[in-house]
Amino acid sequence: MIKLKYIIALKFVLIFSSQVYSQSIHITGTVINEKKEAVEKVQVTLRRINEGRIITYTQTAKDGSFELKRDISSDSLELLFSCVGYAPQTHKILANNQPLLIELVVQNFALKEVVISPKSIIQRKDTISYLVSSFSAEEDRTIGDVLKKMPGVEVQESGKILYQGKELNKFYIEGSDMLGGRYGLATNNISYENVSRVEIMENHQPVKALEDVTFSDSPAMNIKLKEDAKSRWAGTMKGGSGIPGLWVAEAVAMRFKAKTQSMNTYKGNNTGSESFEMNVFFPDGDLGSMQNAGLSSYVNVSPSSAGGIGNSRSNFNQTNNLTSNNLFKVGKDFDFITEFTGSFDRRESEYSAKTTYFLGEDLISVEDKTENAYSFRKAFTGKLQLKSNQKQYYLNNTFNFNYDRNDPAIEILGTYPNSQKAKFENWTVSNNFDILRRRGEKVFTFRSNNELASKPQSLEVSKNNQTPICQDIVLSSFSSNNSMDYSFMIGKFRYNSPINLLYQYRQIENELDNVLNHLNTHKLRVNTSPSFQYNINRVRFNLSVFLYYQTISVGNQWHSLYGANPSLSMNWIASPFLTLNTALSYSNQLPNENLFYYGNILNNYRQQTAGYIDFSTGNAATFSVRAEYKDVLKAFFANAGIIYTKRRNTKISAQDFIDDYILTYYQPGNTEIEMLSVSGSVDKGISLIKGTATISPAFSRYNSNIVRNGITIPYSSDSYSLRGMVTSRAVSKCNLTYQASYSYNKNRMESNRQYFSSTRFTESFKVTYSLMKSLQMSYALEHYCNELNPDNYKHFIFSDVSVSYLPGNRWELTCGVKNIFNENRYSSFIESELASFYRSYKIRPRNILLSATYRF
Repeated sequence: MIKLKYIIALKFVLIFSSQVYSQSIHITGTVINEKKEAVEKVQVTLRRINEGRIITYTQTAKDGSFELKRDISSDSLELLFSCVGYAPQTHKILANNQPLLIELVVQNFALKEVVISPKSIIQRKDTISYLVSSFSAEEDRTIGDVLKKMPGVEVQESGKILYQGKELNKFYIEGSDMLGGRYGLATNNISYENVSRVEIMENHQPVKALEDVTFSDSPAMNIKLKEDAKSRWAGTMKGGSGIPGLWVAEAVAMRFKAKTQSMNTYKGNNTGSESFEMNVFFPDGDLGSMQNAGLSSYVNVSPSSAGGIGNSRSNFNQTNNLTSNNLFKVGKDFDFITEFTGSFDRRESEYSAKTTYFLGEDLISVEDKTENAYSFRKAFTGKLQLKSNQKQYYLNNTFNFNYDRNDPAIEILGTYPNSQKAKFENWTVSNNFDILRRRGEKVFTFRSNNELASKPQSLEVSKNNQTPICQDIVLSSFSSNNSMDYSFMIGKFRYNSPINLLYQYRQIENELDNVLNHLNTHKLRVNTSPSFQYNINRVRFNLSVFLYYQTISVGNQWHSLYGANPSLSMNWIASPFLTLNTALSYSNQLPNENLFYYGNILNNYRQQTAGYIDFSTGNAATFSVRAEYKDVLKAFFANAGIIYTKRRNTKISAQDFIDDYILTYYQPGNTEIEMLSVSGSVDKGISLIKGTATISPAFSRYNSNIVRNGITIPYSSDSYSLRGMVTSRAVSKCNLTYQASYSYNKNRMESNRQYFSSTRFTESFKVTYSLMKSLQMSYALEHYCNELNPDNYKHFIFSDVSVSYLPGNRWELTCGVKNIFNENRYSSFIESELASFYRSYKIRPRNILLSATYRF
């Protein structure tokens, strides 16, 4: 009976495929001139005869060749060939299997007065190229400022870059990957005036030997520099001071030669400004990241910041960051990359808070009237990497080290007055080795990742002059992850089956008030992931199954489990404009070793968590659909996606409110969790306003349950959001940017249908006007409207102004005033998982900063 179902399903797929592709056409050819020379960059447009409707288009390559594919009947079609300097020519489509030879005739014509403007966005195959000069404006300083105005590209507040809603998997400068995932160093420091184009490579495969073997649907970005910006040192030096007691100092030096690249930065200030430069946005592994121990931070004590208005308004800081990144071409095929970063950050904040927990019909509220927080953090990271990325060969060896130390302290007055002091240390040493060899259609890969890590943590809490409560945690691990993979292709069919061996050792000692608990765990897992990929013209099917056997030793007792996690995906390039993706997966949830410990751990003055050693597993099924549409000629980009996940757990989260503490733990019990996410974005370049417009709606729903004081409470959380942005340069010497966002969150208890909600609306307006060539003025206005309790809205307005004088191409003198209206508090209210959080933050007062910048 099962075989019969499979036969029926297979027949349906074959019938569907034959119906879809029976009408496909494939046109190839070459364009030459009267001298029989190849002509490149000829626009080749496929359209309906007598209709003029464009079906698809392309450009000829350097050798004059072109290729067009389309799922459509060949009736009543024609090709239009057009190129500057040649007479347009049309050719009727008669047959699909004969290469065309098109000869263009030179056309001379008189020019009265012509201004030649290159196209702002150009597409060649899978590469989208943005002309930086078409999107830059007088107020821009770095390439990151310009990226925010490019349609299809989104720069988040953290600095992470998305293209069509998808994260980058690589960031290149002149085709070289010097920065790894720390690309904020480039976007926040490279002058836009030194960049000619920004390239987006869709479906980018970072390993050259796998370009036509393994499909990737992730984009990459490449920064193309101007010729006069290469092979010379460039950068900036900046210094400034202001009131009350402000200072800023910066130095950036970079050079990008053919065989060497270098970028070095120092940035320090006490103005509250934070940079995303130090963030790592994707793992530094072309073949994907390999699992390590992933040690948890059990102690949770840190200064709070006013999210949503930018940390710079509520941070009282002294920050010093130092980075050095270098790339050297070794011989013909190898890149040697070095990286060093150092960070010293001293931070203070003052805020008040009120947290309310919903327990069925009851409420529990905790009020912290005043919280004075302080922290000092220092961190160092380093990397040495040797890499070769060739058509038939790939090798990568990366050595990493990391050290991080943080010492926070918080004084709290309120329901439970107390003082907290904590100390965190985290150091990691790891080495990642990858080697890949390709011969024809066969690929062999070996990978090895080894890591040693330690994460000691301590906490001291004093309440009402009582004896301090002390918590000390010593956490360390060693992991070794090794895999081999052999794959091959036969026609349009590809098969690979990697075999992986993982060993992890983890040790935890937690001592709470002289009560010591100690636990060692050993984990050994063997798994294989056979996958099958099949291509049918523009449709790509991929089926994979993760098969595993895992055994864990806890307290000298071994526990074993095994399973299979299948997944199926389809990618359909419906046209040069439209791409569709769908995926379905099922997975068994493996035990979380970070929950494996004895006794309780004190997280902060109020929270405790209990260890949970359990080997029963839940499962999850996920279905997703995603569509992307783009029309480069019209500067139109759109995407939309739906993700639905249903998870079955064998444990349930519980909380007990015991005197001064909230004890969080897990208890056995079957529970279901449902998650639905719907999001999209539309970007459009608008010539009428000489700018762009963006709108991004999103919706998410989360259904689950929690146990509080022994009562099971089913609940649901809904979140709605809508973001929009408009940029314009319609007025001469004036640049406008308007952004707005709306969010609505609702939590509902299903037992009594009671719900709690919060609403937030924000908008910002920025205008930059060039009074003269050397004088610029910028004014920014931010408006926040927060619902602090039902039907009670609070408005906050922040205003900044700056004036810049540019006496030449190198110097810039700036006077800036922040928080003109001298707002001193900012309040917000958030609903999340049957709890509401009210926060009120002290804001940095009105301040004035004078600075001088020198560019070289």
